[in-house]
Amino acid sequence: MKRLRFRLAISRPELLQYYQGRVASLSVMTEQGLRLQVPLHHFRPFVGHDGLNGRFEIELGSGNQFHRLLRL
Repeated sequence: MKRLRFRLAISRPELLQYYQGRVASLSVMTEQGLRLQVPLHHFRPFVGHDGLNGRFEIELGSGNQFHRLLRL
């Protein structure tokens, strides 16, 4: 299992544009220096009134398939 960490700070107005269908995934740069495309729906449990903020860890299984996303 591969674990990668990254930070996000997306304001609520900016995030609303994503959910209006203009963007299907977020491109994030991990602390390990890798760029990932993560489908936006994986972030829904972490969206608050102020947007999407925090430090996250994504777990990837075999073939780099999404397994789990956690807020640290």
